[in-house]
Amino acid sequence: MEKYKDSIREYAYCFILGPFFMIIEACGEFILPYLNANIIDKGAANGDIPFILQNGLYMLVTALIMLAGGVLVQRFGDLIRGVRTNEHRLSKSFTRPTLTAAVPGDLSLALPKRQLDDIIEMLYALDKLAPGVANYDTLLYGAEVKFYSSRLELTSELETPLPGFFAAGDGAGITRGLAQAGASGVRVARVIAQREADRQKA
Repeated sequence: MEKYKDSIREYAYCFILGPFFMIIEACGEFILPYLNANIIDKGAANGDIPFILQNGLYMLVTALIMLAGGVLVQRFGDLIRGVRTNEHRLSKSFTRPTLTAAVPGDLSLALPKRQLDDIIEMLYALDKLAPGVANYDTLLYGAEVKFYSSRLELTSELETPLPGFFAAGDGAGITRGLAQAGASGVRVARVIAQREADRQKA
C-alpha cells in the first residue's frame, strides 16, 4: 500500500473536491425551492417587498455558489479529438449523463494535461480487459475550475493606457462571473456611447 501513496497524493484534492462539489449542488437543490416557496407564501402573500428582495438575494447567492462548483461532462471521443462536448454532441451520444446537472464542456480546461493523459492511458488499458470502456461515447466527469488572467491596468471607465482601447469581461482580469463580465461590457458600451455623443455635439 505504501508504494501507491506517492502516486495517489497528487490527486488527493480531486478526491476531496469531487464530493464537496456534489454536496454543494445537493444543498442548493434543497435550498432554492425552499427560498422560492418563502417568497410566494410569506412575501408575495403579505406584500412584504423587503422580505421578497432578501430571499431573492439569498437565491442569487445560492445559485452563484452552485455555479462555482459546477461539474463538467465530456465524451471520451471528443476529448481524444480535442473538441468541446456541447449539448448537440451529447444528444447524439448512446449514453446519457446520470448526473443530470453536469454541464457539457472540455475537461482539458478543468484538469492538468498530465492527469488527462493518465486518464486516457488508463481507459485504453481497461479497454483491453473490458472492451468498450474506451468507447467514443464513454462519459467523463470533472470539476470545473476557472483560471483568471492578471489584472490589466485600467481606468475607472475600463480603458487601457492605449486611448480608445477598452478591456471588458474575464479577459480584463476584473470579473469573477458571467454577471460581472456582462456588466463590464455594458459599462464600456455606455462610455463609448457617451463619448460618441459628446463628439457629435462638439
